[in-house]
Amino acid sequence: MSPDELKALLTSMAVTAEVVEAIDDPALQGRRGLDLRGWTYVMVPWGVRFMHSAFGEEIDIRVEVFPKRCGKIGEGEE
Repeated sequence: MSPDELKALLTSMAVTAEVVEAIDDPALQGRRGLDLRGWTYVMVPWGVRFMHSAFGEEIDIRVEVFPKRCGKIGEGEE
């Protein structure tokens, strides 16, 4: 799989988690129809970094969390 194909595949953190599992399990790759030979990953504080042995490009998948706001600014402050 090329870097561009991997980028197109990684549309959500759920899909990203499946790709990470498939990199670790070649049988799972086969069942899902993925060719992830040469790909590795590193968990980083903000997500996952994918690297391929034949390509110089790294692909970073970032996790962003937006806290839910409750109430109005200053509400509850004395």
